[in-house]
Amino acid sequence: MINSVQLLDFYPPLKSLLLLALVPLLLLSCSDVNFNAAETGKGKINVHLTDAPGEYEEVNIDVQSLRIHYTPASSDTASGEGKWIDLPVEPFTTDLLELNNGIDTLLASAELDPGTYRELRMVLGGNNNVVVDGQSYNLKVPSGQASGYKIKFSTELEPEEELDITIDFDAARSVHQAGKSGKFILKPVVKAFVENGDDTQTGTIVGTVLPADADPTIWAIMEDDTSGSTQPNEEGDFALVGLTEGMYDLSIEAMNEQYQDSTLEDVSVTAGEETDIGSITLEQSDQ
Repeated sequence: MINSVQLLDFYPPLKSLLLLALVPLLLLSCSDVNFNAAETGKGKINVHLTDAPGEYEEVNIDVQSLRIHYTPASSDTASGEGKWIDLPVEPFTTDLLELNNGIDTLLASAELDPGTYRELRMVLGGNNNVVVDGQSYNLKVPSGQASGYKIKFSTELEPEEELDITIDFDAARSVHQAGKSGKFILKPVVKAFVENGDDTQTGTIVGTVLPADADPTIWAIMEDDTSGSTQPNEEGDFALVGLTEGMYDLSIEAMNEQYQDSTLEDVSVTAGEETDIGSITLEQSDQ
């Protein structure tokens, strides 16, 4: 079973060391971003990337830059006063399907002024692709996205406070095939959730779905809206992260037609807590 340390691995020092080996951060000469943790009066924001998996072998996105909108603590956010701050991101390509079941990668980390932060914009380049049946296809990004994809959230950063913002990129609902043309289009379905140490706005559902050869996908549904999806690891363990507090139905869809689908109703999610549904074994179909 995935434990909470593995599941919500938001430890910036360790993540930063790993990322420095793989994705070096740009050192920006910008007064809005401070890298000296010893300086007082600043807060710290770490931005992570995770994914809800899709029915592809790979979904590779080309991340070029990341911006965050800031309004000073002394200003009225309704007045529209504020500015965009470029976060330190070295352009890189990552496979979204490697980032699920609570696994994430650190995109950026910076010391920032206290105030209101309420939107991220992620700019993608042209080196995006999807792999289907061993074949790589270009993943076209619609024009008009030069300013970046809008990712809505809202949080207050206090002096000496450290926040983790996780961008949840839903690959399953973001990649679209254009008819029978063999072309694929990327229309990102993205959400963000914020955590402050043990204080978090969202909860998690964990459990185990067996057998592995049923090839199941688990969907978290609140009323008529799909709030998240994932696929179990090789041991059948799964985690649905970033869920708002409330009641959910879990729809378990077996991709292998030899097994029956299943639904678990009225699963309660509480902010800051992990709901463990235990183990579910899918029955074989009558076919």
